[in-house]
Parts: sequence; C-alpha cells; structure tokens
Amino acid sequence: MTPKKILIVDDDLRSIATISQILLENGYRVLHAEDKDRAAKVAQSSRPDLIICNAESKALDSLQLLKTMRQAQQMRGISVLFLTDSDELLEAAPGVLSPKQYLKKPYTREQLTIAVQENLKYVPAKRK
Repeated sequence: MTPKKILIVDDDLRSIATISQILLENGYRVLHAEDKDRAAKVAQSSRPDLIICNAESKALDSLQLLKTMRQAQQMRGISVLFLTDSDELLEAAPGVLSPKQYLKKPYTREQLTIAVQENLKYVPAKRK
C-alpha cells in the first residue's frame, strides 16, 4: 500500500520538522512548503491526500488557500487541517470549516495523529 502524502504548510521550519517527525513515525510521506505560492505549486503537482496548514502563518492566507483549493479542479478532494491557537480563523469563516478541519494549539502528538487519521478517512482511494 502506498503511503498517504501529507503537505505541511508553515513558515516556521521548527514546526515543519516537529510535525514531519510525527507523520514519518506514522508511515506517511511528507512534503512541505513555507509560503502560499510554493504550497499551491506543491499541492497541484503532488496532489497530497491532506494539507496541514498553520493558520497563523504570516506567509499564507489560510482562507485564500482553502478557496483556491475548492476552485481548482486538480486540487478538489484534498482535505485540509488547520492548526490554530485562536478562534480568529473560525470567526472569520463561520460555516466554512467543519470541526475536523482544525486543531487548536497547543496539541499533543496523539491529538495530531488522531486529527490526521480522521481527515484521511474521507480521502477517496483514487481521486480523479
């Protein structure tokens, strides 16, 4: 079975390294991007099964990424998990995000692992 691909989008390299380590230990293939332009390119070319995005990243407009993904045919079906330490993202987009699409900081390794597993449950075996 091919490991699921997960794209981490964050401008903090330490956060990318920490999340990557957790994901690699759980058998996932990990990609990363530090800004919105690179994230869009990687997502379109690599078609990850899940994108984990730091909602507070200064180099990325999280809601714009979500909007872009919903509009781009080749990015449809990619699940997004936002990591956030505030309710600002949720307040800015009422009804746009479901509870499984965000994880409040600080979170534990176990909470991140569970959130990833929950988001990947809904990934079709083969996206068109």
